[in-house]
Amino acid sequence: MSEEVGVMDSSIVKLYAPYKNILEKDMNRVLAISDVELVKDKPESPLTNFLGDLLLTEGAKVGQNQSTKLTPVVSFFNYGGIRSSLPKGEITVGNIFELMPFENEMVFLELKAEQIEEFLHYIAEHGGGSVGGIQMVINDEKATNVLVGGEKLAMNKTYWLVTNDYVAAGGDGLEMFQNSVQYINSGVKIRDAIISFLEDKNKKNEHITTKLDGRIRNE
Repeated sequence: MSEEVGVMDSSIVKLYAPYKNILEKDMNRVLAISDVELVKDKPESPLTNFLGDLLLTEGAKVGQNQSTKLTPVVSFFNYGGIRSSLPKGEITVGNIFELMPFENEMVFLELKAEQIEEFLHYIAEHGGGSVGGIQMVINDEKATNVLVGGEKLAMNKTYWLVTNDYVAAGGDGLEMFQNSVQYINSGVKIRDAIISFLEDKNKKNEHITTKLDGRIRNE
């Protein structure tokens, strides 16, 4: 290595060091306290339920800031995009980056009832997943006894779903999402929405608690 390259490398390190320290400090920042370890599993689990409910809550907040003033009634996290568990005790910014390392953004899809039904059959075929606003029974890899927002699926209605831009574009085999009635990208990163939700909990001195509630059951 030449002396000139060595000097250049040293300069880069000096320039980067303060930012590295800031980043590391933020990664260790505690966002919230969880009373339980959150691990993903199917057909439902504490982590998948927690993320589904979180996305529905944050989606409603963000949706009300859109010009359409929409409120999603269904949420979906793709199972493969959930890359780690969340610990019992302190949850840090670093934990959320490990959980959700992608730069995916929150999007809203207006879907016909038939598309919701197709989507839920997809969930059933894959043995469950991370959803909010849904109750269903998996029977022979099909979604049965479906409730959306506590009501039976109405075939003459459309429903707003909140998810990420990756699956909204048909990723992970969700081709039915490509034919949505409307598509709105909020510009809000999913990871930032998770962090915002946890910070809000912490401000209210509320711990993270979640449990199985039978939203997805095998028959």
